[in-house]
Amino acid sequence: MKNTVGKMARCALIFLTATTYPVVANADLLLDKVVVIFDDQKQTKKDISVINDDPDQRLFVSVEPFQVEQPGTENESLKALMHEETPSFLATPNKLIVEPGSQSIVRLLNLEPNSQEERVYRINYLPIEKPPEVDSSQAADGVAPVVEIVVAYQVLAIVLPPNPVAKPAVRRNGKRALFSNEGNANYLLSDGRQCDPSDASRCLDLPGHRVYAGSSWSLDLPFNGPAEYNIRTPAGSRPLVVQ
Repeated sequence: MKNTVGKMARCALIFLTATTYPVVANADLLLDKVVVIFDDQKQTKKDISVINDDPDQRLFVSVEPFQVEQPGTENESLKALMHEETPSFLATPNKLIVEPGSQSIVRLLNLEPNSQEERVYRINYLPIEKPPEVDSSQAADGVAPVVEIVVAYQVLAIVLPPNPVAKPAVRRNGKRALFSNEGNANYLLSDGRQCDPSDASRCLDLPGHRVYAGSSWSLDLPFNGPAEYNIRTPAGSRPLVVQ
């Protein structure tokens, strides 16, 4: 049976979590990257550096990967991979200890390098308190569950298919723009900007977005005039004008 959870924030997450050991909200956890793209069929592994910026305290981190099903659509969901017998993707180790002022590596493994479809994963990095198995002061009957608000981090991992091609299309109706993608790979909209046709000095930044294969995204523009984006596809980057 599929184990799914709802949509989650893309880079920084806030959890309201019940656990068998306490969690921490202010751990000095840093990651060297939050987006990883497997764009070479022969490359099956990527590394994420987990950095402990605290000079005095050890950092304990839990790592959990999810596969994003139907990314970018209304039915998007996350399927947990940790307990699957034959997962398509792994993050190892799933728990680690990072010494003060140092860093450790979490390796992301693509176990289906010859997949013909783009696959999307999200990997949660959750700072936790010292687990019971390494806490000598832990009582024999364990720690009672607690509820805490936790700040965590999420890495986006994308596995591109062979010969990836994004096919961006834009339709506009008044101030609403609809971006779609009929290709087999995602494209990224960034550095969006639009100026008021009646006052060229009045310009606003527009939100960025990643449009996955087979999905679409709509945006209400602030003005009636043209808007500009930078669009990044597997073939490279170029300007995009929304008329």
